[in-house]
Amino acid sequence: MPLTFQPVSTHQKGAAFPVRRMDFDFHDINPVFIKSNPVSSALWTAFQAYFPEGEQFFVDSVRTFKSQITDEQLKRDVSAFIGQEAMHGKEHRTANEALAARGIHVEGLDKAALWVRKRANRYLPKRLRLAMTAAAEHYTGVIAHQIAHHPDFLNSVTDPKIRQLILWHAMEETEHRAVAFDLYQHAARGYLTRALGMAVVSAGIGPVVLLGMINCLRQQKELGNTQAWKEFAKDYFSPGGFFSAAIPELVKYFKPGFHPNDQGPEMTLAVFRRELGLQA
Repeated sequence: MPLTFQPVSTHQKGAAFPVRRMDFDFHDINPVFIKSNPVSSALWTAFQAYFPEGEQFFVDSVRTFKSQITDEQLKRDVSAFIGQEAMHGKEHRTANEALAARGIHVEGLDKAALWVRKRANRYLPKRLRLAMTAAAEHYTGVIAHQIAHHPDFLNSVTDPKIRQLILWHAMEETEHRAVAFDLYQHAARGYLTRALGMAVVSAGIGPVVLLGMINCLRQQKELGNTQAWKEFAKDYFSPGGFFSAAIPELVKYFKPGFHPNDQGPEMTLAVFRRELGLQA
């Protein structure tokens, strides 16, 4: 089914990418939506459980620097970035509510993410917060690339509503993957803080998602499903696996001359547009 959305809002026109007004219906979704594997499904459930507050942290970080933007195109792209991220938070919160209706409650993860966001905004320097946002956007951009170029993964998502959500979000992460980085280079600058932001994100993302997975699997009474864990480890961490293949792209962020679009987003975007039935 082609992706349907409302027209872009007028104040974000002129940006390099659109803001799509979404309203997904997640009624009666299947909570085990990856290969009928509860562990693989729990990974994506946990990952997306943090998105509403995580996306708000990204918005908070770029807004702090918005008044310092002197490049008009970057200003328009930052506005569109904020619009896309706000929509991501809205739709993933709806997905979290739908999962709760099916017995998987991630409200505690959302509250924990809110606690972290408020304290990070209060205590961390604004340059570091923007650097962390740029680093996190590199992670989501690389993951989006993996989604697009791993046909086995695309074919493994059995729930059509979740599949559309993943594809839509990954497409938009690809569209705006360089915005926070460009804003950092434009308004904040400094390699050491940029690298520190990536180090902080890299150190935290694995344990945080793993705790969320454990939370979900306990609720499903699947934490001890050794066969599901073995299949998950093979799919994601074996040579050429989903995450193993992403590591070389992730570490490129530490190169002084790195830019997020070095990987070339157009082929990746073409995959998402085809899968979602979009012309452009």
